[in-house]
Amino acid sequence: MRAMACSCATAFLYGSSEGYRPLRELIAQRAGARGIRLDVPELVVTTGSQQAIDLVARVLVDPGDRVAVEAPTYLGALQALRYQGADVVPVPADTKGISVDELEAVVAQHRPKMLYLIPNFANPTGCVLSLGRRKAVLSLATKYRFFVVEDDAYGELYFRDPPPPSLFALANDEERQWVVHISSFSKSLAPGLRLAWISAPPELLRHLVVAKQIGDTHSATLSQLVAFHYLNAGSLEPALSRMRMFYQRQAYALQRAIKVELGDTPFRAEMPEGGMFYWADIPGVDTSAMLEHAVSRGVAYVPGAAFYADNPESTRIRLSFASASAEQIAEGVRRLGDCIREEQERAAQRNVRMEQSS
Repeated sequence: MRAMACSCATAFLYGSSEGYRPLRELIAQRAGARGIRLDVPELVVTTGSQQAIDLVARVLVDPGDRVAVEAPTYLGALQALRYQGADVVPVPADTKGISVDELEAVVAQHRPKMLYLIPNFANPTGCVLSLGRRKAVLSLATKYRFFVVEDDAYGELYFRDPPPPSLFALANDEERQWVVHISSFSKSLAPGLRLAWISAPPELLRHLVVAKQIGDTHSATLSQLVAFHYLNAGSLEPALSRMRMFYQRQAYALQRAIKVELGDTPFRAEMPEGGMFYWADIPGVDTSAMLEHAVSRGVAYVPGAAFYADNPESTRIRLSFASASAEQIAEGVRRLGDCIREEQERAAQRNVRMEQSS
């Protein structure tokens, strides 16, 4: 309502392709508070982080170009890269994020044009890239001359301690010429506003603006005004504090349900330190094959195979605790346990039939 009352004259007009300047000024101020040196001309407002990823893919990637990604990684990024004809090269990751040794081996062999990664509470794994590995990635990017696309959609959703500074904040002037930074309001403000922002080296940023002009001219003015007035009123920081506590309670609710309902199954997962996802392994269970049975019971999840560029791990599963109530989480995990046990029984029956036929 404040956006309409205070900015009615501009709310429904065309705007700048780079974004509503007062909002960009506030974004730059908030970035500075997080250790990121950023001037207003160095950032562009996008229609969600998915558009930012798509713009980068359209500008940087030609058919056949190699692009490195951590394995597993965000499905939407894989789709955007493949749509542009990229040859996606996975790099193994562990609980501390992408393996730097494996990355250097991949880069030396394949010479990718860019690396896409989510350093904070990654989707789907929930892992945080360690400070040492962040610095090593920047060093490799400068040495081998590839862009690092840092998708920081979840960095402010920590439960206790904030993650290390972003690669964008850590980069020196030389390293910064190879860093593309994406951040979003979808997770911290409202997903329906479809607002994010991107910063990149000047020449690349100019091409990204042209690509955005072709796509949608500019992000919705009304959405940008809503975000501006919310930030300008000082409302975001208290809301983030409440959001962190809420997601932490949600994660604990899921953890409790897993302990109670899945203790007799092979389900294995570590509680994340932020974000909104649990990444789990269910040895012996094909989670893609189990999905139809789960949906029929009113349970939704994403099979882990969807997050791999190749050689998917079929026993992996991503659970979200973002929006369900504690009661719904508990009931959902109970039903998931039933599905796992039934899938184990079906697998055992298949094995018996195979042994009998051999």
